[in-house]
Amino acid sequence: MLRDARRSAALTQADLARRASTAQSAVAAYETGARTPNLETFRRLLRACDYEVEVTARPRMRRGASSLADLATSISHDLEADDEESALRLIFGFADDFRGSSRPGQIALIAAEPTPTGDPRFDAVLAATAEFFAAEAGIGTPDWVNGHTRFVEPLWFIASRPAFHAYTLAHTPAVFVRHGVMVAREVFDRV
Repeated sequence: MLRDARRSAALTQADLARRASTAQSAVAAYETGARTPNLETFRRLLRACDYEVEVTARPRMRRGASSLADLATSISHDLEADDEESALRLIFGFADDFRGSSRPGQIALIAAEPTPTGDPRFDAVLAATAEFFAAEAGIGTPDWVNGHTRFVEPLWFIASRPAFHAYTLAHTPAVFVRHGVMVAREVFDRV
């Protein structure tokens, strides 16, 4: 990166060293990777090439992970296309994204309140999902999960057939029941 910046500024290593108040041998060592500059030295060298350095810190998340707020938008599109099955797959797939993220990443995945999906059942399942995974990870539950639009009545059984309702009822985590959503826990325990 340093070599590319120096070359685009039409500077020699000696020119850059003079501008940055360092030795040409240090610039050469940094460019070849023989030495690694600290962040302040790196900034100083890039500034001498007329570049700015921005440092961004983001919580580490599983590659491709979507927050519940982002999922709400996708769910809305699926529901508009009358594709409830795809919308549910997004919710079930969230488990992998959440569990594959760092603790700060997990917090970020559930922190922002999702916009309404257009279907009160999915608004409730998003809240139940946030609450369930917050408890599993031992992190604080976001306040938005208690909003009046985050509960559904009558109970919504996420099962393909009524014959499975008794099983689902017996295996639904309490936080999902609280939100009016009946879903067996194992849908979040995929391997």
